[in-house]
Amino acid sequence: MNSAPRKPVMVAKKVSGPTRTGNLVRAAAGVSALAITGQLTLVATIPVLTRLYSPEDFGIFTIYLSIVNILGSIAGLRFGTSLYVVEDKARALVALKLTLLAVCATASLVLGAGYLLSEATPAQLRHLAYLVPVGMAAVGLADAMNCWCLRFNHIRDFGMGRLILPASMAVLQVSFGLAHLGGDAMIRAHILSQVVLIAFLGTRLLKWEDICAITQAPWRAVVATARREYKFPLFELPSALAGFAIINLPAIFIGSLFGTAFAGHFGVAARLVTGPVTLIALPLSNVFVAEASKGFDHRHLLGTAHGLLLVAAGLISMPVLVLGFVSPHLVVPLLGPSWMPTGQIMTALAFMCAAQALSTPIQEVPTLFRRQELRLLVDISRALLVFGPLLIGAHLGHDPLQVIYMMAAGGATGYALGIAASLFLLNGRGAQRTSGATIKEPV
Repeated sequence: MNSAPRKPVMVAKKVSGPTRTGNLVRAAAGVSALAITGQLTLVATIPVLTRLYSPEDFGIFTIYLSIVNILGSIAGLRFGTSLYVVEDKARALVALKLTLLAVCATASLVLGAGYLLSEATPAQLRHLAYLVPVGMAAVGLADAMNCWCLRFNHIRDFGMGRLILPASMAVLQVSFGLAHLGGDAMIRAHILSQVVLIAFLGTRLLKWEDICAITQAPWRAVVATARREYKFPLFELPSALAGFAIINLPAIFIGSLFGTAFAGHFGVAARLVTGPVTLIALPLSNVFVAEASKGFDHRHLLGTAHGLLLVAAGLISMPVLVLGFVSPHLVVPLLGPSWMPTGQIMTALAFMCAAQALSTPIQEVPTLFRRQELRLLVDISRALLVFGPLLIGAHLGHDPLQVIYMMAAGGATGYALGIAASLFLLNGRGAQRTSGATIKEPV
């Protein structure tokens, strides 16, 4: 696709609503199909992985992955998201350099903090002190590359990344398990899969002159970009931290409250339910961002959001609810008798994941409308609704499964708040521009 920079102001194209929406749905379906294929590869390997790795191995990997996902979301101080609103490619290259510098700085800080805190960490987790910063930096860099894909309309490359990442991790984890490389092999496979994704996107998106432009970008321009886009670290950073904490922090709490083995059950359940929902629904959000970059009018964006919500409901939410209903009957034949708690946890998570699937396609609306403060408020509210029941239930001594059901109910309510906030913005007149393009308000 053409990666030439777009002009900062664009006139809304006169394309019929049904035709344009149909093309959009097809693009979203194509990207989601690649993500589904990658996730099916990952899910297909779970019966093999549960026989190669113990619940404790899965528990340690789940704790590592949860920490990396949280820290990776803020590794670039959210400056990568500012690529959505840059006016042209020249400024995008400066913003990318700023993001890379932020990733290096934050990963170095986490590495130092890990070594300082290693003595207070349980012995079986101390090796994560150097693995977490590496995984965090890889996730942060991959996230920046994905933002570049969306800003400059590399939708196919983005979709291929949704296939390459889970497929390469699945193949590496199975290969390392067959080679008996130990429980840490799952973590190393995750890091290597991120490297594969970065290499693929880097070769597809950036030319040699782009790399030279990034390295030669003047420091004055980098500092000016940081000052101009201060809202991203100020509002997007805590918002992203809250959003990713909701998805990933429960596994850490469950491991600390109920043991690493139960965290392993939770991790496998999340891998079967939450992971696919996130990676399949996320392309719908990315297609919406790419569509908003083209400058279509306000009414068209609202229609686009409604269409994507219908796609998410039919393609993701309903199948997830069905999976949650039948999972207790399927887990034992697939994974073995010792994994029965995994099926029960999947039932609980299905309710929250169904709501998450509906929220994800329009989750970037506050960012595109430069209403980061509203997104922060919604994410904080959702975090309270998730962690309040989790911590209160554990404190009162409730059964772990009861605690997870309470947490899932709170999470579903929080995602419903996110849907309401995004639709409120799309129905209102609170935005002036998105992604270098002007939104044409309804007359």
